Amino acid sequence: MSKLKFWPQRLLMLLIGVLVTECGSQLFVALDIGADPFMVLVQGVSRVTGISYGSSTTIIMLLCLLVILLTDRRHIRPGTVFTMFCTGPIVDMYATLFGRIIPDSRPLPLTLVLVAIGCVVVGIGIGISVSSEAGACTNDLISVIVNEKKPTIQLRWARMGWDAFCIVVGFCMGGTIGIGTVIALTLYGPSLQFFLPVAKTISRVLRLPAQQASEAA
Repeated sequence: MSKLKFWPQRLLMLLIGVLVTECGSQLFVALDIGADPFMVLVQGVSRVTGISYGSSTTIIMLLCLLVILLTDRRHIRPGTVFTMFCTGPIVDMYATLFGRIIPDSRPLPLTLVLVAIGCVVVGIGIGISVSSEAGACTNDLISVIVNEKKPTIQLRWARMGWDAFCIVVGFCMGGTIGIGTVIALTLYGPSLQFFLPVAKTISRVLRLPAQQASEAA
């Protein structure tokens, strides 16, 4: 069996995961009650450099790629490079879309519900991306690698630690934090840990074998 046989399905699944993840992430930004943790970092880089959110996202992902190359390059796969160049435009697309359709005035309960939905959406999206085994977004792989290298650190805590790092650095650079940021910090890790097994169902629907099995074939 060729190693390349399942890559179109894997990349499709990865693209779906990125689309879902960034939908939830940019919903936070549009609600204007504090961006999600990674977007706080993106905002900070954008405000310091003067470039768009999409371009800032690409720069940060390249830096994360360097970290992964130095720590665990097994996670660098074709999809890793794919996401570095497709995520930026997707971020800009959602930023424009939500900027137009999300009303400036809305009841607080509705805002909180949308924030909760955003957390769930991001958790599902990251789970789909990682389960594709095509190579997820580099920023999402950081917590996965920490969990693999230190199994005593549950995935939820590894993700929360990474999110906290993004918030602190992004805020120092001018990123916006608020109640939405706090909610995301609290829920992203648990959501990812919960939805990762659920997302694997998609790979079974696409009849994708485990990466190790496909490479050994």
